[in-house]
Amino acid sequence: MEGVVGEALAPLPHRLQELLRPLVGSGGKMLRPRLLIASAVLTGGDEAKKRKVLYRAAAAVEMIHGASLVHDDIIDEAALRRGHPALHLLRGRRAAVLAGDLLLARAFALLSEPGERAELLKLLGRSVALLCRGELCQMTSRRRWELGRRQYYRIIYLKTAQFIASCCEAGALVAGAPEAERRALRQYGANLGLAFQLVDDYADYADSPYQGGKPAGGDLKQGLATLPLIHLLETRPSCLQALRAAPAELPPELREALRRAAVENGSLDHTRAAALSRQEQALRALRHFPDSAARRDLAAIAKAVTGRFSAIFRG
Repeated sequence: MEGVVGEALAPLPHRLQELLRPLVGSGGKMLRPRLLIASAVLTGGDEAKKRKVLYRAAAAVEMIHGASLVHDDIIDEAALRRGHPALHLLRGRRAAVLAGDLLLARAFALLSEPGERAELLKLLGRSVALLCRGELCQMTSRRRWELGRRQYYRIIYLKTAQFIASCCEAGALVAGAPEAERRALRQYGANLGLAFQLVDDYADYADSPYQGGKPAGGDLKQGLATLPLIHLLETRPSCLQALRAAPAELPPELREALRRAAVENGSLDHTRAAALSRQEQALRALRHFPDSAARRDLAAIAKAVTGRFSAIFRG
């Protein structure tokens, strides 16, 4: 897969390749390409004649994901990505923005090559637009401590889950799968993505090595209300009153007190249960398909989303 990404970057000048290459695949698990390929194989898309199109699509989604991470880090003013300094700190904000834009351009150039299906370009183009909508919704929800569950789930669906769902559907589309199979894989991917984000939001309130070098409490620092905080504020009105009275930039001692309260209140347990429920819904969607190695691979990915975080869940 990294070879295919390398080929996509090959037409660019060497200095630009050096800038972009660490953004795709390096240090990551390439989850989205793996989901796309496994979904295609599950629905009968591993024939040699489809393989080139399949790997181009998989490389494209990895590049789209890499671009989104660069832009996220700039928006969030993140210092680290995968335990290393974020690109905008290494090369400057302007260079980082342009690097993300260039990755998006190369991704859609791949999707526009001869042999690609028009529906694939439409699917992923729409997905990127929804991803941007999700980021905008999250930006406008900062310091809205009364944010409800419905708005929260809409944000995490748009900014995380729907792109994962689109990657799964894209694999089925490349394979020429019928509509029912595309829907089942989209449902699998959407629930997988929601579980993935819920675990992220859980980990931000826990003292956890999962953070990848990032300090816990980043969501509160950015003014984001995620499920642990939403549950806490629903059940402890005094915490909501404290937030309303606090300055726009929350004092470190208040952030730490809210993190401790989320643990003591059972808000992390509530978030863990929500993640496990979404995981189960993802696994249920796979029952549409007969047993196969590809189905077992997809089930293993879903179980890993929460299973690999067992150390976090033990608190």
